[in-house]
Amino acid sequence: MRKSIITVSILVLALSLIFSVGAAAQQDLDKKEITENVTIKLWEADEERIDSEILDPLIKKFENKYSNVTVERTHAGSVEDLRQNTQTAYMGGQGPDVVLSPFDHIGPFSIMGLAQPLDELMSQDMKDKYINAALPGMSLNGKNYGVPVTMGNHLMLMYNKNIVDQAPETWAQLIEIAKANTIDEDGDGLVDKYGLAYNLNEPFWWGAFFGGFDGWVFDEEYNPTLNTEAAVDALEFVHSLKFEHEIVPRESDYDLMDSLFKEGNVAFIINGDWSIEGYKNAENVDLGVAPIPRFEKTGKYGQPMTSGKGFIMMSELPEQKQIAVIKFIDFMTSTAAQELYVDNNFLPSNDQAYGLPQIQNDPIMRGSAEQLRNGRAMPVVPEMRGIWDAVRPALQSVMSDDLTPADAAEQMQQQAEENIKNMQ
Repeated sequence: MRKSIITVSILVLALSLIFSVGAAAQQDLDKKEITENVTIKLWEADEERIDSEILDPLIKKFENKYSNVTVERTHAGSVEDLRQNTQTAYMGGQGPDVVLSPFDHIGPFSIMGLAQPLDELMSQDMKDKYINAALPGMSLNGKNYGVPVTMGNHLMLMYNKNIVDQAPETWAQLIEIAKANTIDEDGDGLVDKYGLAYNLNEPFWWGAFFGGFDGWVFDEEYNPTLNTEAAVDALEFVHSLKFEHEIVPRESDYDLMDSLFKEGNVAFIINGDWSIEGYKNAENVDLGVAPIPRFEKTGKYGQPMTSGKGFIMMSELPEQKQIAVIKFIDFMTSTAAQELYVDNNFLPSNDQAYGLPQIQNDPIMRGSAEQLRNGRAMPVVPEMRGIWDAVRPALQSVMSDDLTPADAAEQMQQQAEENIKNMQ
């Protein structure tokens, strides 16, 4: 009996040591104090307006809050200049401590060892304050290398309120409304107005349908997952919009869909947040914005890929500088700081910021925000190029009625595997 008690006691002690080591590994730098004078070198590639109207005022507030921290902001030129200059400077033992970069810089920065994994540096409270697609958007191979500050680059449903009163909730409803608004006005046998327009043959648009049917481009090891029921469903669906329901233009690239909508000749369009200002200013458009409708089979809304910009901490910084950088990121992604981004029409990474009146009281921003929260972070791996290049020809063949959806899904998978193999 005594031997059993001793054995159990040893086991309990061992488990407690394991848990204590695990707890110690989580450093929670956002909760630690800055005890030294620290200078943070921040490099960015934003527009001058963003630098002067958002970054500089927030940096000043941060420095007022933390009087022993100075933030030196450097505009590094274009986005490509930022990537190249950061890599060159870092390899020479210089460069920034933190960069404000597009999500896709995570790939090269992590591969070269420039980016510091943040998983064990942030507290759980800090991690929990972001929307679901935020941290995964700056993660790679199971490690988080950055924290988003703005989110977007996502597709959504837009509609002309001069033609339709409101957005439909389901695709069945949209198709019905779109049919009623696909019209040959002059009786010459050619359609003059369409119910729906989008970039028919572009994989990025097809991806929103694929996601709505519960599909995704990779498994956890970044192997392609394109020959699936979801892929076939998505291909069958887009094929039906053109050949069965006949609610989209027979041939529609980006320029055509964009001009048709601006001219007031399309009821619904699927386009990205980058197009909102142009449509708000279009004479023939009274713009409405909503999520891409739900698919009856899955009950899911259209799921476009999302991206954005965020902070990447450089590796091998001293602890005090790490603490200062984490606190700076925490500050820049606080609800109060994110409000300044929202005032300038950016969607935030902070979950609570979506309750701000600037979003909730603006139907266009609210609709875009609802869609963003239905999105999924685009993988930041170079293999995505292999995916896009595999999907495009197969999708084009389906949309020209030359290939069945099932055969197209098989072709996409085979081509993606070959593309990625060649890349590696």
